[in-house]
Amino acid sequence: MDEPLGVLLLPLALERFELEDHARALLAIPRVVALEPSRHRTPRFLREAAPLRQARRLKFPGRPRLIVLYHPAQYWLARALAGRHGAELWYFRPQWEALTEQGGFTRQELLELDELAAERATEILPRGPQLAAATDELRAHMVELEVISPRPFVPGGRIGRR
Repeated sequence: MDEPLGVLLLPLALERFELEDHARALLAIPRVVALEPSRHRTPRFLREAAPLRQARRLKFPGRPRLIVLYHPAQYWLARALAGRHGAELWYFRPQWEALTEQGGFTRQELLELDELAAERATEILPRGPQLAAATDELRAHMVELEVISPRPFVPGGRIGRR
C-alpha cells in the first residue's frame, strides 16, 4: 500500500511565501511534501500541456491523496496531479486584490484560473482571520485521509495496520 500524502503547491519559494508559517506547520507532518514553482516561465502555449507532463514525471514517496493549492497560477498542475492520483483539491483562495500579475499571467488570466480552481476544488478555504480555523479543518481531513497517522512514515515500505 502506498503511503497517503498531502502535497502543497507553493506559489513562491517557501522563504518568500506570505503563508510561510502556515506552510511550515503543515510540512512538519511527515506525510506532507511541498512543490515550489519552476524558476523558468512556461511559454503561454504550453501552460496547460506542460503540467500534464510534469504530473506524469513527478515521483512521490507515496500516493498524493490531497493537493493544497494556494495560488491560481498553479491551477493546471493542481488539476493534473489531482486527476492523475485521484486526489482531492483544497484551495486557499487568495483575496481578489492580491491577484496581481505573476509568473507571466495577467490579472484577467489569474481571475479566470481562480474561477476554474474554485469550480474544481473539493473545498475552498479562506485566508485572513479565518486561516486558523481553515487550517484546523484541513488537518482534521488529513487525519481522515490518513495523511496524519500514528503509523510511522516509511516511504516505499509496508507497515501493517492494527
